[in-house]
Amino acid sequence: MTTLNGAPHGMTEDGAVYTLCRLFKQNPSLHYHSIVIHETGRIEIAVDGGTGIVHDWARALPERRETTGLAKTAYGPTEAVVLKQDTLTVTIKPPFGSSS
Repeated sequence: MTTLNGAPHGMTEDGAVYTLCRLFKQNPSLHYHSIVIHETGRIEIAVDGGTGIVHDWARALPERRETTGLAKTAYGPTEAVVLKQDTLTVTIKPPFGSSS
């Protein structure tokens, strides 16, 4: 079980990096497109969807809240799955060419 609390420096940038390292070490199957760490330690991860991607991220974030939101694409905004746990937000866009 991955929890995102307890980073050694709180949720500063250093704490966010520690959290990410632990998350990806414990869940090596996770894939991402980009990661942004804000000064406050808030982490935003953008993920390109595909078979099993939502499942992999949901398993890695057992205490998540799942919603839908908008994500930017080359063709305009599209509906995406958004997983939030603590200071981590993962936005999973549908696979290229799929209808949302």
